[in-house]
Amino acid sequence: MSEPILELRDVARAFPVRDALGRARGAVRAVDGVSLSVPEGSVLAIVGESGCGKSTLGRLMLRLIEPDRGAIRFMGEDLRALSPAALRRRRRDMQLIFQDPFASLDPRMTVEQAVAEPLRLHGIVPRAQEAARVAELLARVGLRPEQARRWPHEFSGGQRQRIAIARALASRPRLIVGDEPVSALDVSVQAQVVNLLQDLIAELGLTFVLISHDLGVVRHVADRVAVMYLGRIVEDGPTEAVFAAPRHPYTRALLASVPGQGGPGGGKVAVLEGDIPSPIDPPSGCRFRTRCPHAVPLCAETTPELEGAAHRVACHLADSLSPATPPRERDAGGERLRRLQGFFTDRANPAPSTGDRA
Repeated sequence: MSEPILELRDVARAFPVRDALGRARGAVRAVDGVSLSVPEGSVLAIVGESGCGKSTLGRLMLRLIEPDRGAIRFMGEDLRALSPAALRRRRRDMQLIFQDPFASLDPRMTVEQAVAEPLRLHGIVPRAQEAARVAELLARVGLRPEQARRWPHEFSGGQRQRIAIARALASRPRLIVGDEPVSALDVSVQAQVVNLLQDLIAELGLTFVLISHDLGVVRHVADRVAVMYLGRIVEDGPTEAVFAAPRHPYTRALLASVPGQGGPGGGKVAVLEGDIPSPIDPPSGCRFRTRCPHAVPLCAETTPELEGAAHRVACHLADSLSPATPPRERDAGGERLRRLQGFFTDRANPAPSTGDRA
């Protein structure tokens, strides 16, 4: 395995909660003690329910928000130790693709201006070559060079996300974090954009961190999966290992929640009971214990640590639980997942990438 391009050690971030008078009433522990390593050239997926801290973790990776504690090392440098000027220079090597393509582009800028902005900020090419570089970037993401003169409102959602990808590629980054980059798009367009991302990752040797709740996309794209629950990583391992034999009860429940999927052995999995605990006052010990059907008193007393080598899990009972087998696909459901699989695997007749509906 290649050397890590990004390393996080015990990273945490909480956001204060205030009442109507501005008085502090607690704090939301969005990310609480996360340690991760991302090898160069790999694709890491971060998955979990809404509100688990995925997007906050992605922004912490790029130091778009400041952590309360922990170390963030990118390309051997401690990002927290960099001056504002040094951090600005380093940002050339790391970019973010936002979830909402309708909000991530400035409506007052043409496509050419939006894509050329990072070229100008980082001095990538001389001013006279900007237009040619923008045309090249648009062609790479499946758009026509003449579309550079249009405004964002003249494009569909899939086309806007292609523009956002072109803008992210403009500075020739080493790392891209995609925060739900296809969740706002139609299913057929999702497949086209994910295929585009896969091709770019392979061609350019990019390292990609995919934040997603779509397990169908994750399984086809990621080399490794980290599962988050209430601000913590509860399982982390190679994608096929996590999908074939999930070790944490939460991961099993998450995989079983995919429409058309069954539980271990193809049978039913007990539906999780109870609401997600508040991140303002998380449970003691294992944060999943209040919804876990296997919880024992030890789970309330001690916080489990991520243990293991290639496949890590934070669960006191991981070794004693019955092995999980790959969930099966039932004819009664899973149509969306099957359609996505068809788009990913059938490259003989690829969908056109320059159409107005993409």
